[in-house]
Amino acid sequence: MVKVRKPVPLSIDGAINIDQWLQSINTHSALVRSACVLAQLAGEGITVEHGLSCFQQSLGIAEKIAELNLGEDAIAAALVYPAAEYAELTGEDIQEQLGSNVAALVSSLERLHNISNLQKRSTNSHKQIDGIRKMLLSMIKDVRVVVIKLAEKLCAMRAIAHLNDDSQRLLAQEIMDIYAPLASRLGIHEIKWELEDIAFGILQPEIYQQIAKNLQERRIDREARVQFTLNKLNTELRKINIAADIQGRAKHIYSIHRKMQRKKVPFSEIYDALAFRVLVPTLQDCYSVLSTVHDLWKSIPEEFDDYVSTPKENGYQSIHTAVIDKDKKHFEVQIRTFKMHEESEMGVAAHWMYKEGSKASGYEEKIKWLRQLLDWQKDVSEDKKLPDELEKNIFEDRIYVFTPGGEIVDLPQGATSLDFAYLIHTEIGHRCRGAKVRGKIVTLTTPLKMGDTIEILTTKESRPSRDWLIPKRGYLKTPRARAKVLTWFKKQDMERHIEEGRDMLEREIKRLNLDEPNLDKLAHQLSYKNVNSMLSSLGNGDLRLAQIVGHLKKPEPTPPITKITSAPTIKNKRMTGSDVSIYGVGDLLTHIANCCKPVPGDPITGYITQGNGITIHHQNCKNIEYLIDHHSNRIVEVEWISKTRRSYASGISVQAYDRPGLVSDVAQILSHEKISIRHFATNTDRTSQKALLDIVIDINDLNELGRILDKIAALPNVISAKRKKSPGER
Repeated sequence: MVKVRKPVPLSIDGAINIDQWLQSINTHSALVRSACVLAQLAGEGITVEHGLSCFQQSLGIAEKIAELNLGEDAIAAALVYPAAEYAELTGEDIQEQLGSNVAALVSSLERLHNISNLQKRSTNSHKQIDGIRKMLLSMIKDVRVVVIKLAEKLCAMRAIAHLNDDSQRLLAQEIMDIYAPLASRLGIHEIKWELEDIAFGILQPEIYQQIAKNLQERRIDREARVQFTLNKLNTELRKINIAADIQGRAKHIYSIHRKMQRKKVPFSEIYDALAFRVLVPTLQDCYSVLSTVHDLWKSIPEEFDDYVSTPKENGYQSIHTAVIDKDKKHFEVQIRTFKMHEESEMGVAAHWMYKEGSKASGYEEKIKWLRQLLDWQKDVSEDKKLPDELEKNIFEDRIYVFTPGGEIVDLPQGATSLDFAYLIHTEIGHRCRGAKVRGKIVTLTTPLKMGDTIEILTTKESRPSRDWLIPKRGYLKTPRARAKVLTWFKKQDMERHIEEGRDMLEREIKRLNLDEPNLDKLAHQLSYKNVNSMLSSLGNGDLRLAQIVGHLKKPEPTPPITKITSAPTIKNKRMTGSDVSIYGVGDLLTHIANCCKPVPGDPITGYITQGNGITIHHQNCKNIEYLIDHHSNRIVEVEWISKTRRSYASGISVQAYDRPGLVSDVAQILSHEKISIRHFATNTDRTSQKALLDIVIDINDLNELGRILDKIAALPNVISAKRKKSPGER
């Protein structure tokens, strides 16, 4: 039945009495009082289309939000939202007077204007789907936004008599098409029933009046039957020690009409036009009450529904049964717990009470709610292809994850927690060193899943890693995040990088016994606009030292005494039969030095031996430093060719907390990557329960080694996985 709204309290001078109104909604909030004053100043003299003043509209919406216990921020937003819509109250004004939380709610409400046009839109527009997606996301980010919007429409319907007939029918049809289905999908029945009854009375007044008349004609008889039934049921429940709250009422007119239509029967055959609601503390009490009801009156089996064991899609839970009393009169009994009743009347608002100090409900529930919103969209769309396309667009190419505070974040499929960190804030991304997903620590390369909750672990210092920019490593999916990392490296202290680059170059020139280069010419050769740009790139890591050294002019080597000196000198670089190309000499035998065992990708230097070709050393090898100092005339410039022809031995050291299956897991990774194992040894410290795995494998290059180390490091209990230094390396 339609509720009658209580009058607004007035002062002696006829103005709305704010103090009495605040008492009527049982609040002493300073924020709500400030919102009242602001709404009154902005909207008291402006009349909305429903005939009320803007301020009266504000009070009506706020009263409903207060009834639903959505908290002071929501009440304040409900108060000033009409002034923002009709009186040009700006977001800046609201934020300045009431704070950012209220301003954000009002901003989201203003974005929901497009709801009314959903059923009128074309299904072929990508912009349409994108717009609906954004609208749904703004709704799911804060449940209070939707409830305030529904409360606004309810207040408009209560004042609908002020509109002309055409406007009344237009608004009533909008309620039936859009807002009543939305309230139903979200389980907010307290608003749903009233919206439907008012709209039904406008759209089909004759049928409405006939059902209302039938209910009125039975009113005296109904009231007597209600009191008798209440007393009888109360007496029986007290005998079994159940403290119940029992209410009797006539059902809502529109629900009676729908049942008449569905069952194709007249009003006289509607068994549950009179209904009793029994509220009890526990689930066990529900079934005890059901047994008592069936003992007192004869049940109608086909009218029994157990929505407790099988809830409705919108979460509604209750036991419904229809019975016949001794006078052959039919009535319905609904049985539920107090908590079920709260959720039945308030729907999602009961799940997410935004009281001071409380938090939003489970994140999986919000994803479930988003799907409910999509179902509602199917209800209101004329073309059923649109919801299918919208659902595909929302759920297939995007994921929705949550901050620890419950804020929803929209990311592409495959995005990582590092992408999430940069989306939240650039500085959080720069300082990110780890992440917890659903409370468990994961690697930064782990793809996120729909509904995940992510907590970013940070350090005090901003220090992105250059590995984050390598696509194959899988740290970042979004171009925006990669751009942020790249920009960070470019914006570092240029003077510091110039000095670091200069020091690096001077040490290398001295170590290789090279002539002082012409830095201007060198910068030009490397396509830098000046020397400082080149040195800065060297210092920040964009330019590798090997690239510079490759362009430096080396001194002519003194011909060695050995037979190798007879080999013709070749000016240009040429390929040998190995994986190394050599500058300045002919086609010679090469082999990898056992002291340092460089692999493709390592910086290398060649040493011409006597009778055994050229030995390839790591540039950090202690032996090659000695040879450079004492036999510089035998040193040759070498580099790896782009595609290697064979594999190279490399040592790996893995430290982990010992556990069953650790060795097997590491071996499986190597097997899956088709890596040959030369040596595999394990040593466990029983005191600390730490295991040290000493492994030697064959790899093709450093990129492959890096991938293997990343996968081993991601195993449970692994503390570190790194390449072992060869005995000859510094």
